[in-house]
Amino acid sequence: MNPQTTMISLSGRQALAAMQVLAQQNHGRFVPVRRLSRMIGASPHTLARIMLRLTAAGLTDALRGPGGGVRLARPAHEITLFEILQEIDGPEVLNRCILGLGVCNEARPCPLHAIWFPCRQQLRQMLAETTLADLIHPSNNPNQPEVPCA
Repeated sequence: MNPQTTMISLSGRQALAAMQVLAQQNHGRFVPVRRLSRMIGASPHTLARIMLRLTAAGLTDALRGPGGGVRLARPAHEITLFEILQEIDGPEVLNRCILGLGVCNEARPCPLHAIWFPCRQQLRQMLAETTLADLIHPSNNPNQPEVPCA
């Protein structure tokens, strides 16, 4: 499947997983990318490219050499899941068609557009309001939807 036809790419999912691990690290220690890649089951090369993008966006800090690696650039409670996904999958991350069709909008909707649109809006809001800290302490997250979108 073409990565542009999926809502959240594999790289986006790996970025979220890596950032969650970094948020769990004590005192903002640098984690080597190779170790981080083993922890989340990702290719070290792919994860290195992902982390470069997150560092360029100011979401992570990187340090080369012995004792180097990556760490969060800001506190976990200041980084939202939507912010991470936008850096990896682009600003249109949740605007893609759920069926993977090229054009899907109000003027030319896909067969699931009317059902998916409200769910997409709810998902966008949840991702924009959920921080990395919420992933670490899910019981403290007031943004978890009580009822799945309908």
